Amino acid sequence: MAADLPKVDTAAAIAAIRDARPPVTDRFTYLTIIEANLSPEVLPALNEILQDAELTQEIGWDLVFNLVNLPGSEACLETIARLGNPREVILKVLETLELLDAGIPQWDDEDAPATPAVIPREKRFITLLGMLAILHHRIKTKYPSRFLAQTLQTVFRNYTPTQEATAAVMNLVHNLSGRRRPALPSRKSSINVANPDQDGDASKNAPDPEADSRDEKEDPSEAAMQQKLLLSFATCVLETYTNMNDMAWAARLFEFYNPERLVPGKRTLMASFREDQELLERDGVVGRLVVC
Repeated sequence: MAADLPKVDTAAAIAAIRDARPPVTDRFTYLTIIEANLSPEVLPALNEILQDAELTQEIGWDLVFNLVNLPGSEACLETIARLGNPREVILKVLETLELLDAGIPQWDDEDAPATPAVIPREKRFITLLGMLAILHHRIKTKYPSRFLAQTLQTVFRNYTPTQEATAAVMNLVHNLSGRRRPALPSRKSSINVANPDQDGDASKNAPDPEADSRDEKEDPSEAAMQQKLLLSFATCVLETYTNMNDMAWAARLFEFYNPERLVPGKRTLMASFREDQELLERDGVVGRLVVC
């Protein structure tokens, strides 16, 4: 029975990942030790270890998939985004996005918790997009649009048109476009997703270790190219969202221009979109997408 399974010794696990740090072991052995001892309880200690920028550049990218499937791993993943090799970490984040539907944590039988936590797909999607915003700001190259194009294609392939996922996409667009986030509608919004690029401390970002001094200055045409990519991406997201979330625009326009056709005492669609919180949120999301 699950209740009879032995529990992981947290103190021993923390000691193992602290004591085995390179040069005590090589990189591959150390990654194996981390994976064997990974649990929510050791994450604070792991995050302390990852503050070593040199170590995180070596191993950070290889921890992304396992960490994103572990509850409470957001701080570790933000550290990896800020200190890991940005080019390698971006590739791993995009690979992990493609595997979201298969991203269920695996447990050894003897270590399996009685009720293993599975992080919802949407939450993992939001966390990975938060990493991408940080990583793109760190890459110094002559043609950053080449990285951006791959990112936007992958994000769009794995986007589901929920309000929270769409809010995360909008955060990504605004963070990467360099434009200030537009004011939210006056009504209070219940949508609140993590945005570590905006809310975190960018001074903690490590430099791009693979940047060539000759390529650190962007090509003059890059700014316009990146804006075109982001605009095209936002337009596709807007189309997908409105296709999957009924906005009733035609019916609302009909009510507005033909008030004499309204049935007395029957709630109109215009009233529903003013008073129903879910419908209010739909209008708010679309309004923010339009101004991206």
